[in-house]
Amino acid sequence: MNKVPTSVLVGLLILAAVGLLAGLYSGLVRLGLLSFATPLVSPIAHGPLMINGFLGTLIGLERAAALEKKWAYAAPVFLAASTILLLIGFPGPSNGALILGSVGLTFVMGYLYYLQPKIYHLIMALGAFSLLVGNLLFVSGTPIYSIVGWWAAFPMLTIFGERLELNRIMRPPKRAQHIFTVLILGWLASLSITHIDHTIGWRMASLLLIGIAGWLIKYDIARKTIKSVEWTKYSAICLLTGYGWLILAGLFGLRYGLPTAGPIYDGLLHMLFVGFVFSMIFAHASVIIPSLSGKLVPWHTYFYLPLILLHGFLLVRIAGDILELHQVRIIGSYGNVAAIILFLGGIMYQLTKEIFSQKSESISTKTQS
Repeated sequence: MNKVPTSVLVGLLILAAVGLLAGLYSGLVRLGLLSFATPLVSPIAHGPLMINGFLGTLIGLERAAALEKKWAYAAPVFLAASTILLLIGFPGPSNGALILGSVGLTFVMGYLYYLQPKIYHLIMALGAFSLLVGNLLFVSGTPIYSIVGWWAAFPMLTIFGERLELNRIMRPPKRAQHIFTVLILGWLASLSITHIDHTIGWRMASLLLIGIAGWLIKYDIARKTIKSVEWTKYSAICLLTGYGWLILAGLFGLRYGLPTAGPIYDGLLHMLFVGFVFSMIFAHASVIIPSLSGKLVPWHTYFYLPLILLHGFLLVRIAGDILELHQVRIIGSYGNVAAIILFLGGIMYQLTKEIFSQKSESISTKTQS
């Protein structure tokens, strides 16, 4: 084992949070925040910061910690460095670090599959490869609408693989696992087709997305754990609502395709990235944070508040997109940002309280002895 100090893990976790907050800020700038002044972060940076600065660093860190190899931390370090370089105004070096981080993460995921050639590791490796494809297209100047499918594939396939790994208790039949793999491979093939025919490719991807969501609803252990309590029940609710957003995104894509810009484009992407991906982050936070920080996050019913706000305001945002009501869309967007910050704040508060509680207990024990 190559243990990495907890301070390094926490430091990278903080840098992932920096990527998240900067990405949220740049997203609001896109909607007109501080339109009277020069923004601290370019609105164009919204996508790269959320995908690479936040999700890339976080997922890379989590996988490196699971592998327990010091060299595996190069991926999240490069992705975090890319964020810092972008924020301080060095886009060229930032792009270089971005590619190095993407290559590193693809290698880590591929190495995990080499060590344990399981279907779930293959799916996660394909997710990292999708990030690399998306980032190569990004630094080469490809329009964002042609990239977002590959960027979306990264967190989505990572989550699909992790759910399959965690669902070993449900023991999906081999045939079902093979069907799941075929659906995912078909989805990636559809993303490739979008570069030939954007509309047909995305409609194929949308149909397959509905199939993937249906598979997850049928086989995910969340259907059983929703009867549990505290974090376990909360996670199950997050998972099942996230799968619901996948189905809605699929239906949306079948109806509208994926426009190159505009309200429908905005709505579809945020169904995937907010409705699904952030639901999964909320669901897995109580597992990921302890694995990285060594500290458990105590449960509190407070966490239902940001979850309700996340989904409620996303519905408001989608309504604003469909009806082309910009102010309604803005309200939904601000509500989503508030939900994410409230969740992050709740996690930080509970962690801080737990740390002080443990220190107080330790002092009390020493005093008594």
